Amino acid sequence: MEIKIATRILLFSYFLVSFIIVDVLDITTWRLFLFSIINSISLGFIYFSPELSRIFRDIVKSKVSLVIISFIAWSLMSYVYAINGNEVILRSMTFINFFISFIVLYTFILFNKPSPYQISVFLLIHFIFLVSSSYMALYDITLYYEYNFGFNNQLIGFFPNRNITQAVYLMHLPFIIYVLRNTKSIFMKISASATSVMLVNIIFLMGARTSYVIFIALILTLILLYFINKDSRKFVSNTLVIFIVGFIISTSILGTDNSAFVSNRASSIDFQEESTATRLRYYKYGFNEFLSNPLIGVGTGNWKIKSIGLDKENIRSYIVPYTMHNDLLEVAVELGLIGLILYSLIFYFTIINLWNLYQKNKSKEFILIIPLALLIYLIDSMINFPFTRASQLFYLAMLIALSQFFLKFADEDIS
Repeated sequence: MEIKIATRILLFSYFLVSFIIVDVLDITTWRLFLFSIINSISLGFIYFSPELSRIFRDIVKSKVSLVIISFIAWSLMSYVYAINGNEVILRSMTFINFFISFIVLYTFILFNKPSPYQISVFLLIHFIFLVSSSYMALYDITLYYEYNFGFNNQLIGFFPNRNITQAVYLMHLPFIIYVLRNTKSIFMKISASATSVMLVNIIFLMGARTSYVIFIALILTLILLYFINKDSRKFVSNTLVIFIVGFIISTSILGTDNSAFVSNRASSIDFQEESTATRLRYYKYGFNEFLSNPLIGVGTGNWKIKSIGLDKENIRSYIVPYTMHNDLLEVAVELGLIGLILYSLIFYFTIINLWNLYQKNKSKEFILIIPLALLIYLIDSMINFPFTRASQLFYLAMLIALSQFFLKFADEDIS
């Protein structure tokens, strides 16, 4: 009993990190530091518990773990040829932290054996605390002003910018829908319904264009699911209704002439617009650099240095191409084809796990949670750079851990 209580406290502490804000220049480094402390304590606790150690050893031997270990090893090897070896060490520490978070989360979750419903309720409660900060800010704004896109950065809550906020919020949505679909409590149904609508509404109010791409991908995926798996139709229908209701509410708040309204934000996507043009320029540099050095790359964490020379004619006010705005391409440039293959295999083996889970449990709705949440992460990684952000890497570690956990108990009645 004491071990279970301790593992639950440690699990809970991972989710507390988002709420611990201090006045620092780099919140990602601060959160990485906090995750490192929790990981260190957790590893020590696992080491002294034979039962936890057995689970730990099993997950370390899994295919996805071996791929992540190989990716980290290749990343560290780039120290030999990188422009700046210190950047290799610093960046690799982020990957190591991500890997430890994954295996610790899996170990503690498997030891406690919560059901998908219990996990989803926990994440629903966690999200309510997260989104409350955004709605408190919205309330303060609307006391004195009419909300418009100029206020969007005040809705970011506990995260440094709206791209991170919208991605983290959206990854909670499949879990909240699962609670809505599987609870027998009227209170929980109302709570899940209201929370999911609030989630969609605040995303539309923030107006991050990445979220529109994610919504389109989710809608197309849900429509496809509706036709290929009849058991998922109610889940799909509920989700689509929530999208519609959230959109209607945001429209009633904004009005169609507001700068934050969907069509006005979407129409601002222009190849000549600064943000879009900058991303395309970075992609061009990335493709050219990969083609010129396809095998080993420039060294992990070293794109930010290499890119200064490539983009020097466009640099203003010391703003440099810190990231590629595309994780897949950035890994290819920094670690070459070998690194790209290893990075892709992390998701490949996770997706294979999810496919095996689907084959065994086509009639159970919990099979939809992780694929939809992972889709949100992957789309965001094609436009932004979650693989460099401690908060989003934690949620990726959680999703991979849950995919392993759900598959482990696919034959048991845990839905």
